[in-house]
Amino acid sequence: MNRIILGIETSCDDTSIAIIKDGKLLSNITFTSNDTNKKYGGIVPELSARFHCRYIDYAFWQCIKKAKIKINDITHIAYTFEPGLTGSLHIGKIFANQLAMLLNLKPIKINHNIAHIFSYFIDHHFEKNFFPFLTLIISGGNTFIALVSSFDEIKILNQTVDDAVGEVLDKIGRALKLPYPGGKSIDKIFNNKKNIDLFKHLSPNSKFSFAGLKTKILNIIIQKKYSKSTIASSVLNWIIIDLKMKLSYYLSMFPSVKNIIIGGGVSANSQLRKKLKTLKKVKCFFPTKIFANDNAAMIAKLADLKIANCKSKNVL
Repeated sequence: MNRIILGIETSCDDTSIAIIKDGKLLSNITFTSNDTNKKYGGIVPELSARFHCRYIDYAFWQCIKKAKIKINDITHIAYTFEPGLTGSLHIGKIFANQLAMLLNLKPIKINHNIAHIFSYFIDHHFEKNFFPFLTLIISGGNTFIALVSSFDEIKILNQTVDDAVGEVLDKIGRALKLPYPGGKSIDKIFNNKKNIDLFKHLSPNSKFSFAGLKTKILNIIIQKKYSKSTIASSVLNWIIIDLKMKLSYYLSMFPSVKNIIIGGGVSANSQLRKKLKTLKKVKCFFPTKIFANDNAAMIAKLADLKIANCKSKNVL
């Protein structure tokens, strides 16, 4: 019997539905509310929830059509249950549960952050000997490093105590009056030759913290002493150095680890990809850029990997 998994992702502002059949992605339909967000310079939770209400049914039918399957062919339904915006998550949960009830299936709850960890495997082959590996997830909602020993053994080693990298880049981009989203715009105007000293990095084993960086940059912007390119390049360079320094520290703690997976929306940043690939004695893997941002394919893929590779039902 074919394993056909429907994935539902509504953790933030993008409405996404995907279908995976026996490990292969058949369709991934995503509707983004970027045009609405641009008007406000960021994400408005209430508007995001309404956006999901408007598009989730349409995304579902488009996904079914593109995958060329029938609704009754679906064998599993997986949806994001945490973390995310409460209203947005609720829309996905209700849709998943109602559909599961109609098809007499039990919905599978998927953690959004863990799905980002395994997003690399959406279009790359998975082997169990890939474990253990380190992962760095950099998004708008979180920034953390974890040791991944198996699907149900994920140990957080370092996590931001305040702002996430994606959030900082977007807020600085807005302050610089760059097009939304700010992180993407900062990447575009990056110039490695334009850098100013900000402040020293803390020790490699210190917790991730970016609120202080954000405050200092916002003050620098007010002073109007430097160009947008100089400020953008300086903050992105500081962040990359900090991420690389901490990754190197944890690699020294786990010398047997040979692989690192970088995930989350910020992992699409071209400068970050370029500089993290220079880490020594380790291979660095990034998801295909279209799967770096929030998407239902990673939700369906994680469910598929667990079903195919885990004997214990507890991991679901």
